[in-house]
Amino acid sequence: MPETTSCNLCGSHDAKRLFTLRDYRFQTDDIEWPVVRCRACGLGFLNPRPDAEEMGRYYPPAYFERRGSQTARYERQAGYVPGPPGRLLDVGTARGDFLSVMRERGWQVEGIEPARRAGNPHGLIIHRLDFPPERELPHADFDVITAWAVFEHLRDPAAAFAACAALLRPGGRLIVQVPNLRSVYSRWAQQEDVPRHLHFFTPRTLRRYGAEAGLRLKRVVHTTDLFGGSGRGVLRLALVRTTGGSQAQFFEIWRTPKRERFRRWPVLATGWTMASAIERVALADPIVRALRISGQIVTEFTREGCRSAAPPNGG
Repeated sequence: MPETTSCNLCGSHDAKRLFTLRDYRFQTDDIEWPVVRCRACGLGFLNPRPDAEEMGRYYPPAYFERRGSQTARYERQAGYVPGPPGRLLDVGTARGDFLSVMRERGWQVEGIEPARRAGNPHGLIIHRLDFPPERELPHADFDVITAWAVFEHLRDPAAAFAACAALLRPGGRLIVQVPNLRSVYSRWAQQEDVPRHLHFFTPRTLRRYGAEAGLRLKRVVHTTDLFGGSGRGVLRLALVRTTGGSQAQFFEIWRTPKRERFRRWPVLATGWTMASAIERVALADPIVRALRISGQIVTEFTREGCRSAAPPNGG
């Protein structure tokens, strides 16, 4: 059953609805999930959201199949990790493909991944734990912790930040990549992956999360080179809606091959092609990054001071 929740960052119950979305990616159900924004601190979150017991059904086998090896992206991710090589923990590591790349670069690597069906083809140390972990990891003084497209899936990001602080050595770095709630991709194109994405961040809310865990925000990078996120599709979505179509029809047209698209929706497909051409110019990657409205942000935090308290229990 869906459950209601308060803001994970500040505890407020006062939130404004931004938009509603269905699971257009895997069509697991027809529920309209509301994305809301806390009026007190600005954190975005799904409310109501699936309860913990039913969350597994929103991750079908195809979800893990699509997370197979993408070497070019892992090489780009490696470029965000400060050197020299040391001990690295990757949270939500899936099959460990990114860790394999980092091992080749001289890092001592470990991962955390709760889903056994994700596999471990590289023979890595992968802890089958939820995050935050319910037990301490051995030798937990990591130089770097990475979390690529993970924190938006977590039920308790505050506990996750605290756990990362506890697992880092003093001066260690935390690299977190998440979708950007202030982006064209999120706010106007409304291409969030609900209900798998439970929280929606901005640089401001990430800074506050880090500060409350004893982590200092060192840099924010607005990027489209990891998981896309330029926001292309916003004009085509507007076109579909102004002609009486729905978000579901938008994704149906998007998935339909071009020739079939013109056969089924001749007028709409013509407008679609024109809107796509405009988007390629107006929402070119360099423009989106320069305006800081890209769909993805990579943040780097530094752990300061003495060791934080042990990570709280949870998952």
